[in-house]
Amino acid sequence: MADDQMRVGEAIIDLLAREYGVDVVFGIPGVHNIELYRGLHRSGVRAISPRHEQGAGFMADGWSIVTGRPGVCVLISGPGVTNALTPIAQAYHDSRPMLVLASTTPTDALGKSFGPLHDLPDQAKIAESVCAFSKTVTDPEQLPTLIEQAFNIFTSSRPRPVHIAIPMDVLAQPCQPLARKRLVVTKPTASPSEILRAAELINSAQNPVVIAGGGCVNAGSEIVAFAQALDAPVLLTGNAKGVMPSSHELCAGNCLVFGRVQRDIEAADVVVVVGTELSDTDLYNGGRALNFAGKIVRIDIDQVQISRRMSPTVALVGDSATTLRELTAKVTKRKSQTGATQAKIWREHARAKTNAKFVPWLQAIVDALPSDAIVALDSTQLAYSAHWWLPATQSRSWLAPYGFGTLGCALPMAIGASLAANPGASLAANPDASPSASAKTHARPVLVIAGDGGWLFTVAEMA
Repeated sequence: MADDQMRVGEAIIDLLAREYGVDVVFGIPGVHNIELYRGLHRSGVRAISPRHEQGAGFMADGWSIVTGRPGVCVLISGPGVTNALTPIAQAYHDSRPMLVLASTTPTDALGKSFGPLHDLPDQAKIAESVCAFSKTVTDPEQLPTLIEQAFNIFTSSRPRPVHIAIPMDVLAQPCQPLARKRLVVTKPTASPSEILRAAELINSAQNPVVIAGGGCVNAGSEIVAFAQALDAPVLLTGNAKGVMPSSHELCAGNCLVFGRVQRDIEAADVVVVVGTELSDTDLYNGGRALNFAGKIVRIDIDQVQISRRMSPTVALVGDSATTLRELTAKVTKRKSQTGATQAKIWREHARAKTNAKFVPWLQAIVDALPSDAIVALDSTQLAYSAHWWLPATQSRSWLAPYGFGTLGCALPMAIGASLAANPGASLAANPDASPSASAKTHARPVLVIAGDGGWLFTVAEMA
């Protein structure tokens, strides 16, 4: 085979760069996945190599949060994949897109337990429980369809990781460039009649409340417009922090964990729940689902999720931004001024309940933190209080393991986030750079809050 002959591994990278805009991947090269790495330079794709595949997954997740695009991991078979399972599971639980491309054992050894290097009984099966789908591909012609299906999941439904395993011998096969396999997929949309029914219910409310979750990260302006039309206080889950600026008078922030706040929600006559599971990790109340006395309007892109943990009076299955725009156009603007008052009561309650020994540290961070900063939090006590104490002015600026409670994720997530936010960071961080050069490449700061134990889980990524 001629040296310049394209192989399947290179063709995969070429397709991702050419058709899907992939320009960075995270992973550690090895003899098993080297064919995937061969294509990076020619396709202009940057490779970020961590010290451990767990770091690769967390970096890809942090990068994805900031960009809104799927993080891409390129892993070796066996231990490379198992090392990355924790960040893959984190992305799964927090509904974030991640494409995991991994080598696997040669085709003639698949599932036969011959004992080849890095063998797993069934690599795709191991990853399956924390992925939207997980497939082993032995025919290169299947790849364009699977990759297209993955990106459709990332953009048109509840985003979650996808794992595609390709045997070493398949990666090394000569091939022609892969053509994109375009599939027609549309996002689910709520029916006009259900939108009208929800609007009528909301118009009857005396004290409506809005709860926004991670499904609203691309619907910030729509959440603000909707809340202003209703004069309704807005409570945010952790994954929605920044969707509504903390400075907005209707923003109650991230104080769902407090019993007082939960009791007030349960007493509201209408609660609009948008893009959130309202899971135990959102509420921290011992696993008890909220017992709503009033009516519930629930908006979610996931048909399965729409009736979990609550029985909505009106269920609107659809994209949060589109559904909120349609709903806002149908509701009657309220002239009440109670929404801001209620939001302030909840904010002040959360602050009053904050552990006093954390307050000086938290306030020092507030005083020093630029408004465009990105914050990455680990699973540690100070970080828990930071959820409601620290402000956020924009979405995609707050990184935390809300759905999975992972230890050690904050540092590598912050590295991925910084790479996404700061294309000129290396120059800006150079102490020998001229002031004018540094000014042109202002680095967006990224703060990590981690405990000493969690920090040691991934501190090698500092090297």
